[in-house]
Amino acid sequence: MSTEENVTLDKRLMLINFAKDPEPFIVVDTEKCNSCKTKPCLYICPAEVYTWQEKLNYNTEGCMETGACLIVCHKLGAAAITWKYPSGGKGVAFKSG
Repeated sequence: MSTEENVTLDKRLMLINFAKDPEPFIVVDTEKCNSCKTKPCLYICPAEVYTWQEKLNYNTEGCMETGACLIVCHKLGAAAITWKYPSGGKGVAFKSG
């Protein structure tokens, strides 16, 4: 990719591989999310891991492992998210295009 080329989020996401960890590295107490007024996880995640469709849904396979969801959930939300890095060699792997 040229440095002058407009690099969209979709183009950036094509540079990511994900190896699923058998142990969940994100766990959400979705009952707490029902009473969360701000739902900051819906807005902070660059990979849009979290969606709201009558309740909170999340898909860890798209996670870019920024940890931003954990921080905003505990500072501005309902403290419903438990997050840790995936175990050795699993999770997201970034590659240069």
